Amino acid sequence: MPLFSERIEGWSPIPDTFVSFFAASPNSFWLDREHHHDSRYSIIGSGLYSEQMPASEPDSSQGQLPFSFRPGFVGVINYALPEAARLEVSGIDVDRAFVYDHDNRAMFFLGNFAEEAAFKQWFHAALLRLALVGGDAASYQMTHDPASAARFTALDSKSDYLAKIKTAKDHIAKGDIYQLCLTTELQADYVGDPLALFLRLRRAHPAPYCTFLKTEQATYVSISPERFISVRGSRVTSSPIKGTRPRSNDPAQDLELQQRLGSDEKERAENLMIVDLIRNDLSSICESGSVNVESLLAIRSYSTVHQLVSDVSGELVESKNGFDALRALFPGGSMTGAPKISACAILEQLEKRERGAYAGAIGWISGTGDMDLGMVIRTAIFEASRVKIAVGGGITSGSHPATEHAEVQLKAMALVEAMGAEVSW
Repeated sequence: MPLFSERIEGWSPIPDTFVSFFAASPNSFWLDREHHHDSRYSIIGSGLYSEQMPASEPDSSQGQLPFSFRPGFVGVINYALPEAARLEVSGIDVDRAFVYDHDNRAMFFLGNFAEEAAFKQWFHAALLRLALVGGDAASYQMTHDPASAARFTALDSKSDYLAKIKTAKDHIAKGDIYQLCLTTELQADYVGDPLALFLRLRRAHPAPYCTFLKTEQATYVSISPERFISVRGSRVTSSPIKGTRPRSNDPAQDLELQQRLGSDEKERAENLMIVDLIRNDLSSICESGSVNVESLLAIRSYSTVHQLVSDVSGELVESKNGFDALRALFPGGSMTGAPKISACAILEQLEKRERGAYAGAIGWISGTGDMDLGMVIRTAIFEASRVKIAVGGGITSGSHPATEHAEVQLKAMALVEAMGAEVSW
């Protein structure tokens, strides 16, 4: 179906517009990229529930749009072992979307329609409705209690998690692996509204891959800081995060924590191992000599943590596209370990549970093969009356079990505290 678009100068507040146009839809999304370090486009929209990747197709926009997003698939890709023949997806087949250009304060209206006249009718109706938008998000928050929980229960007790860390270190000592991302999951009953929670969280904990995704099957509230994969034409980029320190309200102490992270040999080694893993994954689908580390061990600071981030990129060979890149990199090395295949096999033995969406990917994929997917971390997943939050950390030979357990606790706290809950570890 042809893609039509219109651009207007000016700005309608994104929270108000989302609530007005899409909050009532059973399948809607909000990709909030206001705080992304190299992307200036936030996207909201809706469509039909889908468990299919978008069909590969040429770009019908005739190059008239300044961004790579095209209505296609927005959703999650569940964590899967490297040998998985098929990636399991769940999300939205997008038919309507608004794209916000934060730099130029402009809005784009995108829609898949059989005829241009039908698109024009929808576009003009949307403009009339926009004139009435104002205060919608505030009203929504006043009339909807944010999702809340009394107490989360960790699937692994502290003693169990520490024992698994010891087993992981035994595997490292034997040479089976060099690094392992060991995870656990918190679960609770909840009441309230996930969108109201997201409206609160996006202000309190802005993140590059801040995402609200509601489908008929589940709702995802994510404040993920990590890019899993970005594809723009032939260029593919992945940005692993390994290394975490808490923030402090005291500027001097905060700077000290930042400096300690940058000089920590264990954290640096862990990040470097994943960078090498991603370089290896990219080399299978990229032009020889094109895989580069654009940024190595950069410290990026978020609302609650400092983290070590690297950026690895490459140019796809002519016979490959974004879908090939996705399969080559999935699952993400930062959430598995090195070597990846051995790490995944050991994780399956240790964790004894399905990760589901956690440690998978969330974002958009167009039929052209362009995509922008964050890692599913720092994410609350709501299904029926239950909510799940999974957390993990990288284990190396230099890991101290008590420190690693404290790190997974830290990573959970932003979401847990936002829901007014405590955790039984």
